[in-house]
Amino acid sequence: MKKIVKKIVKKIFFKILASVKLSENLSSYIYTLTEQPIADANTYIKLAQEAQKNTFSFYEVGEFEKTTGISINKDWLNQLGLLTQVVIKKSPLNYAHGRVLYSALRQYLKHQVKDSKSVNIIETGTARGYSSLCMAKALFDEGYEGQICTIDLLPHKTKMYWNCISDHYHGPLSRSELLRDWSDLVERYILFVQSSSKQMMAKLSFSRVHFAFLDAAHTYEDVMFEFSNISQLQIKGDMVIFDDYNSSQFPGVFKAINYIGDNLGYNLQKILNSTTNRGYVIATKL
Repeated sequence: MKKIVKKIVKKIFFKILASVKLSENLSSYIYTLTEQPIADANTYIKLAQEAQKNTFSFYEVGEFEKTTGISINKDWLNQLGLLTQVVIKKSPLNYAHGRVLYSALRQYLKHQVKDSKSVNIIETGTARGYSSLCMAKALFDEGYEGQICTIDLLPHKTKMYWNCISDHYHGPLSRSELLRDWSDLVERYILFVQSSSKQMMAKLSFSRVHFAFLDAAHTYEDVMFEFSNISQLQIKGDMVIFDDYNSSQFPGVFKAINYIGDNLGYNLQKILNSTTNRGYVIATKL
């Protein structure tokens, strides 16, 4: 009974925290990703075919899945990817980071104390909610409870165009509406917080952050700020995962991750692909 009450109180606290007005004026931000649909449905469907190919031909991610013995359901991931990762942009589409997050988190959970089946997860850079849902599915499939606190300046309840196939069919939607097909996972695991990570990190009351995914601002200073706040709440074996480990496109991220591995007591497992220039890093506290 005490555990149930504690869980309810914790959820209420974080819902209140998410609604607190922060010192920065969030209303001053322009939330619109696009002011109108910028492609028809057929364009997004063609892009989805390319994205699926890129995502599941990432050899190094496949090898990582083999080492863990864990892989996400391909059909489930592609359905989520179509709505949240298939967008109009210049660079090739690839959502293999969902595969990495899912396998890494489930592998992590398998090594946790079995009578403590709840974890705290922080994500920066929510976007449309793809990564949070991949982690939520990992929790569900492994039979764990947990709280995924995901932080982004984009609001969760405001209707907007998302530069995705849904724009063509449904017009402006809130992120909450965009993710309604996964509402069971959202309601059970995910708290969407509208804020900058610099404003929110100091307000979190987690005593421990078991697992984190950092994918917001890509400057050296921002990555180090987020990491520093999270690492002090981690113990041996806890993980932080980074996307966009690429020296030419994201030198700030590249520099920060190398510094972390060289100086701050984390082992780095790098998953790199020279063809696509995509790189993921799993940092495990020593």
